[in-house]
Amino acid sequence: MRCHRRFVRTAATAVLLLLAACRPAPPAPVRLEWLTMGTVAAVQCADAAAAPHVRDLAQRTFQSLDNDLSAWNPASTLCAVNAAAGTPRPVAVPPDFAAVLQAALGFCADSEGAFNPLIGPVMQAWGFNGGALHPVCPAAEDLVALLARTHWHDIHLTTGAQATVRLALPGMQLDFGAIAKGYAVDLAWERLKAAGHTNLLIDLGGNLRALGEAAPGRGGWRTGVRNPFQAHALAGKFLMRDGEAVATSGNYERFVEIDGLRYAHIMDGRTGQPVTGMAGVTVIAPDAATADALSTALFILGPQRGAALLRTRPGCEALWIPDTPERLTVLATPGFAARLTPVGDTPYRLTVVTP
Repeated sequence: MRCHRRFVRTAATAVLLLLAACRPAPPAPVRLEWLTMGTVAAVQCADAAAAPHVRDLAQRTFQSLDNDLSAWNPASTLCAVNAAAGTPRPVAVPPDFAAVLQAALGFCADSEGAFNPLIGPVMQAWGFNGGALHPVCPAAEDLVALLARTHWHDIHLTTGAQATVRLALPGMQLDFGAIAKGYAVDLAWERLKAAGHTNLLIDLGGNLRALGEAAPGRGGWRTGVRNPFQAHALAGKFLMRDGEAVATSGNYERFVEIDGLRYAHIMDGRTGQPVTGMAGVTVIAPDAATADALSTALFILGPQRGAALLRTRPGCEALWIPDTPERLTVLATPGFAARLTPVGDTPYRLTVVTP
């Protein structure tokens, strides 16, 4: 009798395993894309029926923020603040504008000015953001004059029932290009979660944040670290957990060429010079605004000083890829290194950087 029961249990287990093997895999998440905030936005949804609703709510969120934070819309709050620079009149700003500025000032202070929301005019001098079509390297005296208008202590932000902003010096210009998209992703994530949506991934120009998981039992959403030296190739993959955000800054998409040399769009706010020696930085953080800002700050600071900054940012991990096309090298904090899986035949040398 005992042998018979064992046989029955074994047979039942085999049937269950067979049924599990025959069960169809869950459908791939639906991805919807559109243009907004000067870039490509997308949502991926495990529930196909919910995808249009998710897209519409995300787009309304992105558009409302763009009306306040755009440097290209003359009617935006940002343009009004910049136009009033150097005058004694503070400009009333909405709560989201004040929140973005307050966060940007925090990253500016933590990075000792490497991350700087006033760097816009310097970028224009190098040919970015509407600068000269055929740029030349700015003269040293011109950079000194521009840098004199990038001191973040000259930004006066008041908060309360009505937030206001005043830029103390004429010619100062705020630019939230290194944090606004991350903040927009966070706001969309919060609104989607409050509306009862789950199991989706928000993407705004490469600023990602996960809600739930891509499929039952997956544990999150799988994403990759781009190989900056090979188009459409990844250096590795990792799993984004529920609520986590990821952002990447690189030298391979926006750059200018001057006298045969290529200069990336990421500027060191302390020197006014384009950053050299770094090809890409990817950051995992608890929210997208933090990931967005840190990816720029850590690109400028590099692995050693960047890892030191991360001590003040719990839950954040980072990965650096130096600009060495002849050999793919990866430097990562311990938490990132433990989660990274190589892709295909892409070999790289991994060094762990301790915060």
